[in-house]
Amino acid sequence: MRRLSIALLLIISILPFSVTCKTCRNPVSDDGTNDNPGEAIAVTNGVMIDGTGSEPVPDAVIIIQDGHIESVGTASAVEIPAGAMTIDVEGAYILPGFMNTHVHSGYDEGNLTQWATSGVTAVRDLGNFADSPGEAFAKRDARLRDNENSRLVAAGPLVTTVDGYGNYYVTTPADAREKVNGLIDSGADLIKIAIEDNLQGRRWPMLSMDEIRAIVETAHARDRQVSAHISRSKHLDMAIKSGVDDVAHMIVNDLPDSLITSMIDADIYWVPTLELWKGVSEYHDLNWDNTAKDNLGRFVLAGGKVAIGTDFDGYIIPFELGMPMLEIELMREAGMTPMEIIVAGTRNAAHVCGLENELGTIEPGKIADLIAVDGNPLDDLGYLLNIELVIHNGEIIRDKTDD
Repeated sequence: MRRLSIALLLIISILPFSVTCKTCRNPVSDDGTNDNPGEAIAVTNGVMIDGTGSEPVPDAVIIIQDGHIESVGTASAVEIPAGAMTIDVEGAYILPGFMNTHVHSGYDEGNLTQWATSGVTAVRDLGNFADSPGEAFAKRDARLRDNENSRLVAAGPLVTTVDGYGNYYVTTPADAREKVNGLIDSGADLIKIAIEDNLQGRRWPMLSMDEIRAIVETAHARDRQVSAHISRSKHLDMAIKSGVDDVAHMIVNDLPDSLITSMIDADIYWVPTLELWKGVSEYHDLNWDNTAKDNLGRFVLAGGKVAIGTDFDGYIIPFELGMPMLEIELMREAGMTPMEIIVAGTRNAAHVCGLENELGTIEPGKIADLIAVDGNPLDDLGYLLNIELVIHNGEIIRDKTDD
């Protein structure tokens, strides 16, 4: 993938832009909407890639009111309200805010701010190992009050068996139901479980199938999704049979065609974390990264649904903070098209976050999380680094004059 030179980035950063973020920011209430309902925002003169997989829309206009998208279309079809603040993006490409659906250290305010300003307007933390559930969710709620932070979706601790891979122990199916209900009562947005017994020679006891089913059934009864950590095909089979909603990590051994078919039939999404497997493979001299890419390519070719997630800060290797370009490049190497990758980072990511009705696509009624980039990412995904504008909850939190 072509990387823009420092010189070119400096040139881009000083080009004129129509709106200064600091002078047009509206206050945002605790529920993430603008406190000034009378002022509309019109984003104009852009090429819209709406996150659905549809063809780009040239000369697009997006009207934002009360933190939400009010109308979308071409300049000839959308009327700009009188008195609206107009943002002419001067031919930039407008997309939904991206999401990273597998991170750790997501409660860190510095991380959340950097994600947001990079265009990653939501992240899903899949394992807090430091705080109690109540402390973790209270910290999440505090972070959500600051619109400079990326939206945080939180699973809390990783549910496992006693001394298993994770940090929130259950002992029986009945105990699993009680503990999962407790997590949800404390504020969990979703439940993360571990189906794992061996990584890099480290071994753990594992949840029983009855316990896994009890966890999934309890979460679904409370309208919460379940994400399953796995790394091997035998564990993938257990995850599918238990009815989880997404699988965290592409498996790093042989992926049978029958399991691909079963995942697709069950409408289970995959969060492949190729950046993790690249780092692990380099650290331990393994070939898991190539196996994971091959498996992902076969899954996507068969029609499987993928959401972007990196496992940021989930292992003792460096991870990319901000727009997940390494993950995106590895997905491209696996055979995914630029449009498939964009959908994986927007619409599909919103689905695994449980936010598909609120985020992930540029449609009327959705929360206004938008980015504008200088250059067509369908030609070169590297243009996702050329952030012109970030709108989060209908508020401008970054424009070119901030750079």
